[in-house]
Amino acid sequence: MKLLALITTVASLATQAAAWGQDGHKIVATIAQVHLHPTAKQALCKILPPEAKCHLAPVAAWADQVRGRHPETGPMHYINPRLDKPGEMCTFGEDGWINDKVNVVTAIHEKTKRLLNGTFGREDDETLRYLIHFMGDIHQPLHLTGYLRGGNDAWVNFYGRRQKLHSVWDSSILLRKIASLGNYTSSTGNRQLESALRGDIYDPYVRFIVKEGVWGWWKESSKGWFQCPEEGEHFPTNDEVGVQVEGDAGIWQQVGQVVITALPTAWGNALINNGLVRAPTPPEYSSPSALTSSNLDGWLPACPYTWGKALHPYNCRYAWPKNYHPGIELDDGEYFEKITNDKVFEQLLGRAGIRLAAVLNAIYAEGEVSRSGGAWFAEH
Repeated sequence: MKLLALITTVASLATQAAAWGQDGHKIVATIAQVHLHPTAKQALCKILPPEAKCHLAPVAAWADQVRGRHPETGPMHYINPRLDKPGEMCTFGEDGWINDKVNVVTAIHEKTKRLLNGTFGREDDETLRYLIHFMGDIHQPLHLTGYLRGGNDAWVNFYGRRQKLHSVWDSSILLRKIASLGNYTSSTGNRQLESALRGDIYDPYVRFIVKEGVWGWWKESSKGWFQCPEEGEHFPTNDEVGVQVEGDAGIWQQVGQVVITALPTAWGNALINNGLVRAPTPPEYSSPSALTSSNLDGWLPACPYTWGKALHPYNCRYAWPKNYHPGIELDDGEYFEKITNDKVFEQLLGRAGIRLAAVLNAIYAEGEVSRSGGAWFAEH
């Protein structure tokens, strides 16, 4: 009866929103494109589809576009810490995870490792697309919390519109920032920056983030954004912190995985995205020990757990309004002004782009830069 109730009501469930929206993901990819080493660009040209014209941005949102056909990838876009309740208390794995095996942290680990061991040809195209996308996802704070489904069930009023909090962070704030820039519509004259721009609506915002932020305010600190712990990072699994899914929840999660393949795709996605059943676990994610960098074969240039742990407090500090209640007004000035004054979006998008460039340079650039794992900074 419980399963029947789930199936009969699932059509009314909303799917989880995509981090940053298409423009946000393309901004991250474009910032990365600016900081790719020339030899890495040449290598990536052999992997990217011809229509991308050797640029990362055209494929940056692809993982969201195919998500409906591949429900098993749904949990790879986010990570949900147990007992996390932004606005009151932020916790990132100290009490375990809702999805410890398949999540954005383990997905970045797995895709990075696969590219390191790949063919460096067209066969790596899809893996590259996923990595580009997930590197954007992990820098959207609401993809680092499962509270009220990462803000998808948190309704707010933002500048006269009733929206999901997740949508405010995906698109609304970003669009306001893009629209507010009138001083960056002309070329900066910097070839490294301008050659990565394609005439998109967000080009002025990319100029602003890179020229004023990455190469300006954060000129020194940005060169450390891509550094990973020397000892490597260890992603704590539920097995290590003693968390198990028990009772009815465990039973119905198992039953759900059996029947999920028999349901229409949209229904299956809704069940998965609303946390009612788990997506089938891909074989490469079945063993937690295979997904901790301390157990990965050799060197890995990405440390998504370290990055996510540092960014998760943004949920308590910026994303979740204090004293949240449904319909809370976010346009009283304080909420948006704090985000603007602290340059939160510029930092998040800038970090994501620099880190993506660093990972790709580490894999594909020739010479010393490939092992230093750094973004390419020419003289400005």
